[in-house]
Amino acid sequence: MFVRQTINMVSLLFFAAICTAQIHIEYLNDVPAEFKERYYSKKRNYNPLQVGDMWQYYFSDYTYPFHLTTKIVKDSTINGKQYFKKMYYDTDPPSRNFISWERNDTTSGVSFMLDFEDVNENGDYSEELPLDSLENPFWSRYTTYKYSFAHPNPASFFKGEKSVLVKDTCWVVIEGDTVIRRYFEIGELFWGEEIIETFGIFSFNLESPSRYCTGAIINGREYGTIVSDMEEITDTPLADKFSLGLNYPNPFNPTTRIEYSIPKEGHVILKVYDSLGKEITTLVNERKLPGTYRSDFEAGQTAHG
Repeated sequence: MFVRQTINMVSLLFFAAICTAQIHIEYLNDVPAEFKERYYSKKRNYNPLQVGDMWQYYFSDYTYPFHLTTKIVKDSTINGKQYFKKMYYDTDPPSRNFISWERNDTTSGVSFMLDFEDVNENGDYSEELPLDSLENPFWSRYTTYKYSFAHPNPASFFKGEKSVLVKDTCWVVIEGDTVIRRYFEIGELFWGEEIIETFGIFSFNLESPSRYCTGAIINGREYGTIVSDMEEITDTPLADKFSLGLNYPNPFNPTTRIEYSIPKEGHVILKVYDSLGKEITTLVNERKLPGTYRSDFEAGQTAHG
Protein backbone atom coordinates (compact mmCIF):
# COMPACT_ATOMS: atom_id res chain seq x y z
CA MET A 1 0.00 0.00 0.00
CA PHE A 2 1.37 3.39 -0.83
CA VAL A 3 0.38 7.05 -0.70
CA ARG A 4 -0.35 8.52 -4.15
CA GLN A 5 0.54 12.21 -4.36
CA THR A 6 -0.48 13.94 -7.58
CA ILE A 7 0.53 17.54 -8.31
CA ASN A 8 -1.64 19.29 -10.90
CA MET A 9 0.29 22.39 -11.90
CA VAL A 10 -2.55 24.03 -13.80
CA SER A 11 -1.18 27.50 -13.09
CA LEU A 12 2.48 26.98 -14.04
CA LEU A 13 2.26 29.06 -17.21
CA PHE A 14 0.34 31.72 -15.33
CA PHE A 15 3.24 32.04 -12.91
CA ALA A 16 5.66 32.37 -15.81
CA ALA A 17 3.80 35.38 -17.16
CA ILE A 18 4.00 37.43 -13.95
CA CYS A 19 6.36 40.39 -14.06
CA THR A 20 8.39 41.11 -10.94
CA ALA A 21 7.96 44.56 -9.38
CA GLN A 22 11.26 46.24 -8.59
CA ILE A 23 12.19 48.26 -5.52
CA HIS A 24 12.23 51.92 -6.49
CA ILE A 25 15.29 53.85 -5.29
CA GLU A 26 16.62 57.29 -6.15
CA TYR A 27 20.05 58.66 -5.16
CA LEU A 28 20.22 62.29 -4.02
CA ASN A 29 23.06 64.80 -3.98
CA ASP A 30 21.83 66.44 -0.79
CA VAL A 31 18.77 67.26 1.34
CA PRO A 32 17.68 70.49 3.10
CA ALA A 33 19.43 71.40 6.35
CA GLU A 34 16.13 71.33 8.25
CA PHE A 35 15.53 67.73 7.18
CA LYS A 36 19.04 66.71 8.26
CA GLU A 37 18.52 68.27 11.69
CA ARG A 38 15.29 66.36 12.25
CA TYR A 39 16.74 63.15 10.83
CA TYR A 40 19.88 63.12 12.99
CA SER A 41 17.93 64.02 16.13
CA LYS A 42 16.43 60.50 16.10
CA LYS A 43 17.93 57.05 16.58
CA ARG A 44 18.84 55.29 13.34
CA ASN A 45 18.50 51.59 12.55
CA TYR A 46 20.70 50.08 9.85
CA ASN A 47 20.01 46.48 10.86
CA PRO A 48 16.22 45.92 11.14
CA LEU A 49 15.45 42.97 13.40
CA GLN A 50 11.88 41.79 13.77
CA VAL A 51 10.44 38.31 13.45
CA GLY A 52 9.01 37.97 9.93
CA ASP A 53 11.42 40.43 8.29
CA MET A 54 12.99 39.05 5.11
CA TRP A 55 15.10 40.11 2.13
CA GLN A 56 15.63 38.38 -1.23
CA TYR A 57 18.50 38.87 -3.70
CA TYR A 58 18.46 37.50 -7.25
CA PHE A 59 21.40 35.62 -8.79
CA SER A 60 20.69 35.65 -12.53
CA ASP A 61 24.08 34.65 -13.95
CA TYR A 62 23.96 30.95 -13.01
CA THR A 63 22.84 27.94 -15.05
CA TYR A 64 19.82 27.82 -12.77
CA PRO A 65 19.24 31.34 -11.41
CA PHE A 66 18.08 31.49 -7.81
CA HIS A 67 17.14 33.83 -4.98
CA LEU A 68 19.17 34.15 -1.80
CA THR A 69 16.81 34.80 1.10
CA THR A 70 17.55 36.23 4.52
CA LYS A 71 14.74 35.82 7.03
CA ILE A 72 14.30 36.48 10.74
CA VAL A 73 12.47 33.42 12.02
CA LYS A 74 12.34 33.81 15.82
CA ASP A 75 13.67 35.72 18.81
CA SER A 76 14.90 34.62 22.20
CA THR A 77 16.36 36.01 25.42
CA ILE A 78 19.94 34.76 25.80
CA ASN A 79 22.22 35.84 28.65
CA GLY A 80 19.61 38.45 29.57
CA LYS A 81 19.61 40.06 26.10
CA GLN A 82 17.14 39.77 23.24
CA TYR A 83 18.57 38.14 20.12
CA PHE A 84 16.96 37.45 16.76
CA LYS A 85 17.59 34.30 14.75
CA LYS A 86 18.48 35.19 11.16
CA MET A 87 18.49 32.42 8.56
CA TYR A 88 20.22 32.65 5.19
CA TYR A 89 19.17 30.17 2.50
CA ASP A 90 18.98 29.86 -1.25
CA THR A 91 16.82 27.91 -3.65
CA ASP A 92 19.52 25.68 -5.12
CA PRO A 93 19.35 23.55 -3.03
CA PRO A 94 16.83 24.88 -0.49
CA SER A 95 18.36 22.83 2.34
CA ARG A 96 21.66 24.77 2.29
CA ASN A 97 21.44 27.45 4.96
CA PHE A 98 23.41 29.42 7.53
CA ILE A 99 22.19 30.85 10.82
CA SER A 100 23.19 33.76 13.03
CA TRP A 101 21.75 35.17 16.25
CA GLU A 102 21.94 38.98 16.23
CA ARG A 103 21.02 41.98 18.35
CA ASN A 104 21.36 45.76 18.10
CA ASP A 105 22.79 47.84 20.93
CA THR A 106 20.67 51.00 20.81
CA THR A 107 23.11 52.94 22.97
CA SER A 108 26.30 52.40 20.95
CA GLY A 109 24.67 51.71 17.57
CA VAL A 110 26.73 48.52 17.24
CA SER A 111 25.22 45.24 16.05
CA PHE A 112 26.41 42.00 17.65
CA MET A 113 26.18 38.28 16.97
CA LEU A 114 26.14 35.43 19.48
CA ASP A 115 29.32 33.36 19.04
CA PHE A 116 27.61 29.96 19.36
CA GLU A 117 30.14 28.42 16.89
CA ASP A 118 33.20 29.85 18.69
CA VAL A 119 34.44 31.54 15.52
CA ASN A 120 37.23 33.32 17.41
CA GLU A 121 38.30 29.95 18.86
CA ASN A 122 38.69 31.03 22.47
CA GLY A 123 36.46 28.32 23.91
CA ASP A 124 33.62 30.69 24.84
CA TYR A 125 30.38 29.82 23.01
CA SER A 126 28.20 32.31 24.89
CA GLU A 127 29.99 35.62 24.23
CA GLU A 128 28.95 38.12 21.59
CA LEU A 129 31.09 39.54 18.79
CA PRO A 130 30.75 42.83 16.86
CA LEU A 131 29.10 42.82 13.43
CA ASP A 132 28.57 46.42 12.30
CA SER A 133 29.27 49.87 13.68
CA LEU A 134 27.38 51.79 11.04
CA GLU A 135 27.65 55.28 12.52
CA ASN A 136 31.41 55.31 12.05
CA PRO A 137 32.77 58.29 10.04
CA PHE A 138 33.84 58.28 6.40
CA TRP A 139 37.03 56.32 5.64
CA SER A 140 37.27 54.88 9.14
CA ARG A 141 37.67 51.20 9.98
CA TYR A 142 36.12 48.88 12.52
CA THR A 143 36.40 45.19 13.42
CA THR A 144 33.75 42.67 12.43
CA TYR A 145 33.07 38.93 12.64
CA LYS A 146 30.34 39.20 10.01
CA TYR A 147 29.77 36.13 7.81
CA SER A 148 32.17 34.01 9.84
CA PHE A 149 29.51 31.28 10.02
CA ALA A 150 29.08 31.21 6.24
CA HIS A 151 32.62 30.41 5.15
CA PRO A 152 32.94 26.83 3.84
CA ASN A 153 36.42 26.20 5.29
CA PRO A 154 36.40 26.15 9.13
CA ALA A 155 40.20 26.50 9.20
CA SER A 156 40.16 29.67 7.10
CA PHE A 157 41.20 32.97 8.69
CA PHE A 158 38.05 34.46 7.10
CA LYS A 159 36.20 32.76 9.93
CA GLY A 160 37.69 35.16 12.47
CA GLU A 161 38.25 38.88 12.85
CA LYS A 162 38.01 41.08 9.75
CA SER A 163 38.33 44.78 9.02
CA VAL A 164 35.51 46.93 7.59
CA LEU A 165 36.25 50.15 5.69
CA VAL A 166 33.55 52.85 5.64
CA LYS A 167 33.74 54.15 2.07
CA ASP A 168 30.74 56.23 1.13
CA THR A 169 27.62 58.00 2.45
CA CYS A 170 24.76 59.61 0.57
CA TRP A 171 21.02 60.24 0.75
CA VAL A 172 18.51 58.06 -1.07
CA VAL A 173 14.76 57.92 -1.52
CA ILE A 174 13.59 54.31 -1.27
CA GLU A 175 9.89 53.69 -1.90
CA GLY A 176 9.13 57.29 -0.88
CA ASP A 177 11.29 57.41 2.29
CA THR A 178 14.36 59.68 2.41
CA VAL A 179 17.12 58.00 4.43
CA ILE A 180 20.89 57.59 4.65
CA ARG A 181 22.69 55.04 2.47
CA ARG A 182 26.19 53.86 3.39
CA TYR A 183 28.72 51.64 1.61
CA PHE A 184 31.20 49.36 3.40
CA GLU A 185 33.93 46.97 2.31
CA ILE A 186 35.30 43.88 4.09
CA GLY A 187 38.80 43.69 2.62
CA GLU A 188 39.62 40.11 3.60
CA LEU A 189 36.52 38.84 1.81
CA PHE A 190 36.69 41.22 -1.21
CA TRP A 191 33.11 41.99 -0.19
CA GLY A 192 31.15 45.25 -0.45
CA GLU A 193 27.72 46.13 0.97
CA GLU A 194 25.27 48.94 0.34
CA ILE A 195 23.27 49.40 3.55
CA ILE A 196 20.23 51.67 3.78
CA GLU A 197 18.95 52.95 7.10
CA THR A 198 15.61 51.35 8.14
CA PHE A 199 15.98 48.86 5.23
CA GLY A 200 19.20 46.93 5.78
CA ILE A 201 21.40 45.48 3.03
CA PHE A 202 20.15 46.69 -0.36
CA SER A 203 22.98 45.28 -2.47
CA PHE A 204 26.27 43.42 -2.08
CA ASN A 205 29.09 42.23 -4.28
CA LEU A 206 31.88 39.69 -4.09
CA GLU A 207 34.27 41.50 -6.44
CA SER A 208 31.49 41.48 -9.12
CA PRO A 209 28.67 41.55 -10.10
CA SER A 210 26.48 43.34 -7.57
CA ARG A 211 23.39 41.55 -6.22
CA TYR A 212 20.39 43.77 -5.55
CA CYS A 213 17.43 43.21 -3.27
CA THR A 214 14.38 42.33 -5.38
CA GLY A 215 11.89 41.95 -2.55
CA ALA A 216 11.67 42.55 1.18
CA ILE A 217 9.27 42.60 4.12
CA ILE A 218 10.41 44.92 6.91
CA ASN A 219 8.27 45.65 9.94
CA GLY A 220 5.23 44.43 7.99
CA ARG A 221 5.91 46.67 4.98
CA GLU A 222 6.48 45.03 1.59
CA TYR A 223 9.05 46.19 -0.96
CA GLY A 224 9.32 44.86 -4.50
CA THR A 225 8.28 41.22 -4.98
CA ILE A 226 8.84 38.23 -2.70
CA VAL A 227 9.08 34.96 -4.62
CA SER A 228 9.33 31.32 -3.58
CA ASP A 229 9.45 31.90 0.17
CA MET A 230 10.38 28.41 1.30
CA GLU A 231 8.48 28.06 4.55
CA GLU A 232 9.51 24.40 4.74
CA ILE A 233 13.06 25.43 5.72
CA THR A 234 12.93 25.26 9.51
CA ASP A 235 15.03 23.87 12.35
CA THR A 236 14.10 20.35 11.21
CA PRO A 237 15.61 18.85 8.06
CA LEU A 238 12.29 17.93 6.48
CA ALA A 239 8.89 19.53 6.23
CA ASP A 240 6.04 17.92 8.16
CA LYS A 241 3.66 18.26 5.23
CA PHE A 242 3.65 18.03 1.46
CA SER A 243 4.68 21.32 -0.19
CA LEU A 244 5.13 22.63 -3.73
CA GLY A 245 7.28 25.71 -4.34
CA LEU A 246 6.92 28.26 -7.12
CA ASN A 247 8.88 27.53 -10.25
CA TYR A 248 12.07 29.52 -10.85
CA PRO A 249 13.38 31.36 -12.72
CA ASN A 250 10.10 33.12 -13.32
CA PRO A 251 9.66 34.24 -16.10
CA PHE A 252 11.69 31.48 -17.78
CA ASN A 253 13.11 30.75 -21.22
CA PRO A 254 13.58 27.95 -21.99
CA THR A 255 14.05 26.12 -18.67
CA THR A 256 12.51 26.43 -15.21
CA ARG A 257 12.99 24.44 -12.02
CA ILE A 258 10.18 23.12 -9.81
CA GLU A 259 10.77 22.17 -6.17
CA TYR A 260 8.62 20.02 -3.91
CA SER A 261 8.93 18.34 -0.51
CA ILE A 262 7.30 15.15 0.78
CA PRO A 263 7.08 14.27 4.50
CA LYS A 264 6.99 10.47 4.07
CA GLU A 265 7.79 7.82 1.50
CA GLY A 266 5.25 7.45 -1.29
CA HIS A 267 4.58 7.42 -5.00
CA VAL A 268 4.86 10.91 -6.50
CA ILE A 269 3.40 12.06 -9.81
CA LEU A 270 4.39 15.53 -11.01
CA LYS A 271 2.56 16.76 -14.10
CA VAL A 272 2.53 20.07 -15.95
CA TYR A 273 -0.65 21.46 -17.48
CA ASP A 274 -1.23 24.54 -19.58
CA SER A 275 -3.65 27.32 -18.64
CA LEU A 276 -6.51 25.47 -20.40
CA GLY A 277 -6.00 22.31 -18.39
CA LYS A 278 -4.28 20.32 -21.13
CA GLU A 279 -1.52 18.02 -19.94
CA ILE A 280 1.89 19.02 -21.29
CA THR A 281 4.18 16.44 -19.73
CA THR A 282 4.85 14.17 -16.74
CA LEU A 283 8.06 15.12 -14.98
CA VAL A 284 7.97 12.57 -12.14
CA ASN A 285 6.18 9.23 -11.77
CA GLU A 286 8.02 7.14 -9.23
CA ARG A 287 8.36 6.25 -5.57
CA LYS A 288 10.27 8.79 -3.48
CA LEU A 289 11.79 8.82 -0.01
CA PRO A 290 11.03 11.76 2.34
CA GLY A 291 12.90 14.90 1.35
CA THR A 292 13.07 17.95 -0.91
CA TYR A 293 13.41 17.42 -4.66
CA ARG A 294 13.85 19.49 -7.81
CA SER A 295 12.66 18.78 -11.32
CA ASP A 296 13.46 20.76 -14.48
CA PHE A 297 10.89 21.63 -17.14
CA GLU A 298 11.92 22.76 -20.60
CA ALA A 299 9.58 24.72 -22.84
CA GLY A 300 8.58 22.52 -25.78
CA GLN A 301 8.23 19.33 -23.79
CA THR A 302 5.12 17.31 -24.63
CA ALA A 303 3.12 14.62 -22.88
CA HIS A 304 4.99 12.07 -24.96
CA GLY A 305 8.43 13.38 -24.61
